[in-house]
Amino acid sequence: MIPKKIYINLCIVVLISSGCMQKKEMSIKSFNKLISHRNLGLAYLEEERYSDAAKEFTSFIDIAPAEASGYANLGWVYLQSSDKLDSAEIMLEQAMKLSPDNPDIAFLAAAVYELEDRTSKAIEMLQNTKSKYPEHILTLYQLSEYFRQSPSAPDLKNAEELLHKIVKVVPGNIVAQLKLIDLSIKNGHSEAALFSMETVRQILPALPAEAVSVYNNAIQLLRDDDTNQSMVQVLMFHNFLKSTTYYEYGITELRGNSGPIPGSPLYRFTNLKTPATDKQKTMLNAVQFIDISDKIGLGKISQANIVVPGDYDSDGDEDLFISRWSPAEEFSSQSIFVNNNGVFNDISLNTGINHKGRDINALTADYDNDGFLDILVLNNHRSRLYKNDGTGKFMDMDQSIGINIKSDGVQAGFFDYDLEGDLDLFVASESANQLYRNNGDGTFTEVSEKSGIVSELVFSSDMAFGDYDDDGDMDMVVLNLDGTSKFYDNRRQGFFADISDKVGLDFVGQTISLITGDYNNDGYLDIFIADLLGKHHALFENRGDGTFIKDEQSLAAVVGLSNFPAIRANFSDLDNDGYLDLLLVSNASTTDKHQAGLILLQNDGSGKYTDASASLPSGLEFIEQVNTADLDNDGDLDIILINNHGHVQVLRNEGGNLNNYLKIRLVGLRMGSSKNNYYGIGSKVEVKSGGLYQMRLVDKPVSHFGLGERKRADVVRVLWSNGVPQNRFAPQKNQTIVETQILKGSCPYLYAWNGLEFVFVNDVLWPSALGMPLGIMAGEPIYAFSNSTNEYLSVPGEKVRPKDGKFVLQFTTELWESPYLDNVKLVVLDHPDSVDVYINETFIPPPYPPFRIYSVAKKYLPLSAVDQAGNDLHNAILVQDQEYTKYLTTTSFQGITELHDLILDFGDLAHADSIYLFMQGWLFPTDASINVNISQSNTTNIIFPKLQVINAAGVWETVVDNLGFPKGKNKTMVFDLTDKFFVPDYKIRIRTNMQIYWDHIFIATDVTDGNLEVIRLQPVLADLHYRGFSALSQKNFSSPHLPDYYNITTGQKWRDLTGIYTKFGDVLPLLLESDSKIVIMNAGDEISLEFATAELPELPNNWSRDFLFYNDGWLKDGDLNTAHGQTAEPLPFHGMSAYPYGPDDGYPSDPEHVNYMELYNTRIVTTNSFKDEIRNYSVSEQPR
Repeated sequence: MIPKKIYINLCIVVLISSGCMQKKEMSIKSFNKLISHRNLGLAYLEEERYSDAAKEFTSFIDIAPAEASGYANLGWVYLQSSDKLDSAEIMLEQAMKLSPDNPDIAFLAAAVYELEDRTSKAIEMLQNTKSKYPEHILTLYQLSEYFRQSPSAPDLKNAEELLHKIVKVVPGNIVAQLKLIDLSIKNGHSEAALFSMETVRQILPALPAEAVSVYNNAIQLLRDDDTNQSMVQVLMFHNFLKSTTYYEYGITELRGNSGPIPGSPLYRFTNLKTPATDKQKTMLNAVQFIDISDKIGLGKISQANIVVPGDYDSDGDEDLFISRWSPAEEFSSQSIFVNNNGVFNDISLNTGINHKGRDINALTADYDNDGFLDILVLNNHRSRLYKNDGTGKFMDMDQSIGINIKSDGVQAGFFDYDLEGDLDLFVASESANQLYRNNGDGTFTEVSEKSGIVSELVFSSDMAFGDYDDDGDMDMVVLNLDGTSKFYDNRRQGFFADISDKVGLDFVGQTISLITGDYNNDGYLDIFIADLLGKHHALFENRGDGTFIKDEQSLAAVVGLSNFPAIRANFSDLDNDGYLDLLLVSNASTTDKHQAGLILLQNDGSGKYTDASASLPSGLEFIEQVNTADLDNDGDLDIILINNHGHVQVLRNEGGNLNNYLKIRLVGLRMGSSKNNYYGIGSKVEVKSGGLYQMRLVDKPVSHFGLGERKRADVVRVLWSNGVPQNRFAPQKNQTIVETQILKGSCPYLYAWNGLEFVFVNDVLWPSALGMPLGIMAGEPIYAFSNSTNEYLSVPGEKVRPKDGKFVLQFTTELWESPYLDNVKLVVLDHPDSVDVYINETFIPPPYPPFRIYSVAKKYLPLSAVDQAGNDLHNAILVQDQEYTKYLTTTSFQGITELHDLILDFGDLAHADSIYLFMQGWLFPTDASINVNISQSNTTNIIFPKLQVINAAGVWETVVDNLGFPKGKNKTMVFDLTDKFFVPDYKIRIRTNMQIYWDHIFIATDVTDGNLEVIRLQPVLADLHYRGFSALSQKNFSSPHLPDYYNITTGQKWRDLTGIYTKFGDVLPLLLESDSKIVIMNAGDEISLEFATAELPELPNNWSRDFLFYNDGWLKDGDLNTAHGQTAEPLPFHGMSAYPYGPDDGYPSDPEHVNYMELYNTRIVTTNSFKDEIRNYSVSEQPR
């Protein structure tokens, strides 16, 4: 008898010798048979019918013996049986011969070797794959698991390095993050473990109290560098999360599936060429939809009228919320069906969702930003918002939270209309529409009238949100049943303008449904409106500016469409070719009885649609509702229907995943940020793959992109809902993109030549924040003061050295902002070595105190320094070494922490005639949108630092109610406390919830500037030019982000403030005096400044030279809530009463200033470069 392994090899030899292996193309008939075997094989795999799957893949190999995926999938089938490992090995090794560079096949082969106890062979295979594909997650994780289980120190180090690579590629994976923390502690890298632990807290959903307690203990012990005890707490925290569904999803992401054997089948061909015929016709035959409702546990559902897909249990797959209406009993019943590997189970008895009345509609969103999808149900008695607690339970949030939806509400949607990070709620009704502002504290406020969306009473039937004019904010289209539509342009600061008569949505017909999407892949959101009468379906193409033109040709080729009265529509890329297809639904009340209730229109790639309904199963009845989602996680979108009998039907997509795909999940930071909602709803995602460009508005947790035959996407750009762009190059097929915490606006940077290189000095222009909202008073926004900076900043002498007889500084603009620079000087401070010199760099509102230089010969250091919890901060503040205090606990908002104290004991200072407190540290600030968010909340506010001392009764008493705060990075604050102490007890307590980290604190009793030489230098050169953007790095969470002057990227990073800027070249005349003739700078610009040293005296012996940088000007950031934050104008000027301008303000129009404007301000900046950055991206370009 011939051994099985030899027999299988002989069969393969026969196939090779027959000549079939050399065939690269096949007939259409053979190709369709091949697709059928492939689809059936994959379907049987999902159903665990392995013998049937093996037959199909064997038939596949018979037709296409040169195609590696057939062998790989047959090998995967054999892998599921321990007695067929020989067969699995043979199949997978043959697959590797045919496709030697495929990492997924090599990974499956390594799995065989592991199961055969050939671990060294498996590791060798994985190491080889890693060298070719350094970001192949399954390979990296499997290698890390091998090394992690070894007692060898080098192996443990390798495991830690591999996990570092994994979290860089998939930063949202909790499993990889926690295993990295475990290993970092074990390997003695407690600081790295602390950084990772704090990162995890930012991205995790809300945790139960007991988990928070364990987490806080772990953080505390890591900060104390207590390795042993911190490991105990970290392991407890890790074990707690192992029971969560999102941890299980993380395992699946790292291993390829949730089963015992890692890996997955191959969905795409590796070698095969599709037949040489019309591509669209080929793909049309390849994609078929099969009704699998009975097989997946949904076949017995009846009387359904609502189905809403969503990942309600946070395990990474799509579940279903279903509401059923019983006409006989006249009430609705609600269920959640959880998805378990493609099969659905009803858990309605345990969810807490149960109410009477008739449900009209439902939707899902994370309204409270806790990381779990909540459910809003519109009901004819009382609409309900159900809060998901993350454990499978939903709580009915009653009307006390401020939502009182009218009983005639028909549609609703969540979107961030006021651009401050929370999801607000719009309700379309049969009378007056409603807009509810999310206050960020669990409550809502109705702002319908205030926002400008209230109009005459009208029956609204649908609405859509999107940035239609591509200006960075969310606009709104409301559809009325009488055929009219309302277009509300978002004017920011919480207001809309009705510009319906200007946008071109001239629909004729009876409307009930509209959808939005970029059907022609030009980067702009288009609108499809369905006609209830069937005569006038219309696709409106966005011209790129928020105005529309009806595309008469897009639907012209669809025969019979004018006889199809549609009640619902859906844009989805069902064949994964990279273009949005269109589903139309019609029900029994509107459709001819001989016509099916579902039409599939395929996008041909040029914006034209053809009828592809032949790919749908026959016998479909009338349809009431349509959705799409990848229910089986196989990379293509399935169709979810409710027919006119109330049956839920799932049509599995078979063949769509022959084309490649990309799934994007966004994760906004929950802690220490709150600039974006958790799922990134309202963000814009752009994808470029070769010549294919796509854009999606994020309206659900997962955004699906087809890539056609392209192997992968080249770049993804996320334009977060707060306006911050973030790029991900060469993304994974299932890519989670975690928000990067960066300052979108803060201040320009100053660098200096230190004799060897340019080094970062500090951030500048901090006193100015033009147009920044500070809060709300009497219903009106309050903006920051309009004064210019008139600012001095310390520059340590070791950072400034002459270069060719000049001091050289670089003034750069690198964030999302526009500086207006009016005057600069370099002040030379020569002083004896025996003293240090300081200036006050405290941020306080004007009028500013007189400029003063403090000379300190003797410092009195605190004898002790602790916080409110008794943590010892003494070592952190003894010297200025950029080792900062580190025990702050962040909240939801960047810039705000839990209330914290700094308690200092300076011992006996009774001998001192004067007492000056010096505090050096840095501030992580809020921004304009966060300030708006805070102003709406009843639970959060900013507590400015207050200074307290002990009074005669022995209790703390406030003597300075608002100290101010450091002006950005590494600044010195100086306070005269001479008359502030009630008794000779020189303890000080500073209390605040601002995110301030201290570096060095001391008291001086003699600060006279005495023996100093002060020389003011004007620049001799000022050249404005483009430079680019420095890479930022952060040592730990207590340290500021610092730029690297020599690690730069060029190109378009931010959506520029549009307008006229100062031309490149010599701008020296504009910087010699404060005269409102300003240098207007854009992001990426740099001014090179030179100051002559020839006239400076030589330093006497035992003297030192330090510097001050003087700047006068203004700064305006591009934050979506900054007044005039979209444009460089209106320009600031000295003497203006406010910004935005007061009623009598205006930039000077005298001949001198007019001449300046005409001579210097000639550089026009638009948003075109930003828009085109991804559309024109090519892999030949360097990653940015």
